[in-house]
Formats: sequence, structure tokens, C-alpha cells
Amino acid sequence: MATIDWDEFELDRLAERLRERRSAPDAEKTVWAFERALEIARIDAALLDYLLTAVVCLIARATNDATPRDILEAYFRRAPSDMRWREELRPLLDA
Repeated sequence: MATIDWDEFELDRLAERLRERRSAPDAEKTVWAFERALEIARIDAALLDYLLTAVVCLIARATNDATPRDILEAYFRRAPSDMRWREELRPLLDA
């Protein structure tokens, strides 16, 4: 994992983009989730791996008969392409 100064990391550009392109409730929920994840990263970036594991397991439990693998595969299918990530989305998370 790259070394990032999480205390200096800002979500402003990403939050602006989300608010422009999503419904207000969806954008605010997504921004809220990113803010919580950033709080955890500021404690210890290694905790992000544990957070991902916990969230995937909780979503699997909340979904009838789903496994963590089912959840990850569903999110993988919905994920942006590598090119879109690199060219459009990743820059929104640059300092």
C-alpha cells in the first residue's frame, strides 16, 4: 500500500463530484462513508483491510444466502473499468 499522509488527505474533490452526479441522499451517504473510512485510515491505514473484511461479511450476513465471495463478485461486476479508474476517478483522490 502506498504511503499516504492520511491526516492531510482531503475528500473535497470526490465529494464535489459525487454531489454533482448522484442524487442528494445517495451522494451524502457515500460522502459520509468515505469520511468514516478516512477516520479509520488516520488511526492506522492497516485497519482499512480489516474494515473491508468486516463490511463484506456484514453485507453477506444481511443478504439472504450470500457469502462474502458473492458480495465481492457482485461489487466487482459493478466496479468502474481500470481505464475509467485511472483517468477519471483516481485523480479525484489525489492531494
